[in-house]
Formats: sequence, structure tokens, C-alpha cells
Amino acid sequence: MTRPGHRYPLPSAPDGWYRVGASSALPPGGVQPLRYFGRELVLFRGEDGTPRLFDAHCPHLGAHLGWGGRVRGAGIRCPFHGWCYDGDGRCIEVPRLRGPVPKVGVRSHPVREVHDMLFAWHHTAGEPPGWEVAPYREGGCEHWTPWTHEGFTVRTHVQDMGENILDQGHFLAVHDVDLPEGRAFEARFEGPYMIVEQALTMTTPASRGTEILARTVNSGPGVSVTSYAVGEVETITLVTQTPVEEDLVELGIAFSVRRLADQRATAEVERMNREIVVGQLRQDIPIWEHRIYRERPILTGADGPIREYRRWFRQFYSEWSNERTE
Repeated sequence: MTRPGHRYPLPSAPDGWYRVGASSALPPGGVQPLRYFGRELVLFRGEDGTPRLFDAHCPHLGAHLGWGGRVRGAGIRCPFHGWCYDGDGRCIEVPRLRGPVPKVGVRSHPVREVHDMLFAWHHTAGEPPGWEVAPYREGGCEHWTPWTHEGFTVRTHVQDMGENILDQGHFLAVHDVDLPEGRAFEARFEGPYMIVEQALTMTTPASRGTEILARTVNSGPGVSVTSYAVGEVETITLVTQTPVEEDLVELGIAFSVRRLADQRATAEVERMNREIVVGQLRQDIPIWEHRIYRERPILTGADGPIREYRRWFRQFYSEWSNERTE
């Protein structure tokens, strides 16, 4: 049953890794106020070069460390009274205080820096990471084009967005893409990962109507990477979904292409991939924003393994009873 005032009976922020920024946007000494997971946060890069994410408010008198806070060593200094916290969030100094500092601190969230992006671990019960963020570009980043980004804020839930990968029935109705009978399709659920491999028809600068095998790996609820290779053409599309608050998700899409000998061909592959993916997402957004969640949907053989997906997704709700949905 849906909670009053909300479209979903699901906790808004499942446990997992979520993108919280780009490496290039956080120089040494940089401080950024953020709001994700229904809470205020501060992201900063210490003088040691390490990015860190803390709960935002100083335990002293509640100042927001992201608004006027300054990096000090590996930690951060409160803008209100100058209380200093180390890289683990422990208070280490109170200006002009004689005697020991209070044994207080701010909550620290694990952060990983992978391929020019920053990912934070969120767990409702405060448990440590259950898996790591995998690298996505093989052979070294220098062989790939820099990430290009698109972003949207969508009124939906992260579970709904991931479900689209498996929802075979919507491709023709929403995207005008016909998926012929008998085409290759396989979905596997392995711990925190969902792997989907399927045959698609793609157009490249070198050929038209080429059938390829696309591979999508979902790493928990917040990170999804789709890759394909045909001949010399290799692309990666990284989709991130970060809960902001109830029924509100920040959707990020990043594109990268393995460099070809011909720079114009590389640019054309990147343009086409970006145009197709962004175009399809723009078609999905109105559906996501206005649908309701059916806990027990009427599924048919034309829909894909949606029920299996929902069972797999349960593991990311540490605060939630498994008896509430299919």
C-alpha cells in the first residue's frame, strides 16, 4: 500500500553507490553543499587530494559546513565558530578552548573516485560498502574520449528507472523500436549486480543496420553501464540515478567512445550514441513522472523479467519488509 502523500511504497533511497559529482568540479580545497538521500551534505577535497562527504551540519550550533566551510588538512573547518573536523569527521579543535575538545563529530560517508566521477556509499543502517564501484573503461582512459554529460531531475523512483532495461513491452510503444521474436536476450542477477545482454540493431558511420550485442551491468540501484562493440567501434554509456528526496531523482548520463584513427568518425559515433540515448530518455521521462507504482502488476510473457528484477532489488532496502511487494 502506498504511503500517504507518496506515489511509492518503497524507501526513497535504497542502499548502494551513487554519483555525487564530477572529479573536475572538485579541485583541492573545494567545498560543495549538496542535497541527496533526503539530507543536507557537504562534499570537499582535502589538502591530501582525497574527496570526502560529510553530513552537513556542525554538531555545535548547526551551521552548514558547505556554506562558508573551509578545508583544513584532510578535514574541514566550520564557518560559524571555527570548530575543525578531521578526515573521518571527528572534532579535533575548538578555537580558544582550554582543555579537551568535545568527543563529537559529523557523519562521514564512504567516497570512491572512479574514472573522473565521485561516488558515495549510502546505507540506511550505516553499514560499510558491500561492494565496490567497478572501473568501466578498459585499456586506460587515454584510449577513450573524455566523458560528455547530460542531466535531468526526474519525479520518479530509482527502482522504476532500472526496471526499464527489462521492460520489453515498452520499446515499441514508447520508442518505436521493434524487438523481433527470437532475438538474443538474457538477464542474470548475481548478488548486487544485474547483467543484461541483448541483440540490438545499430547504425554506425561504417555500416547501417548492424546487429550488435549490447551488455548492461547494473551495480546496485544507482549505477548502470551499457557497452557495445562492433568492429573497431566501442562505446560506453554510464547512467547514474541519485535519490534527492521522496519521488525525486537526479539522472545523469555520461558518454565515452574508444578513440578511432579517424577523429571525425569518433565524433560521429559519439554524437549518434548520445542522440539516440538522450532521445529515448526524453521519451521515458513523462511516463516515469506520471505513472503510479503497482505492487502486484498484471504481467504477461511480453513484458520481460520484471518480477525477477523486483525480487533482486529487495536486497537494497535494509529498512524495508520483504513482504510488501512482489
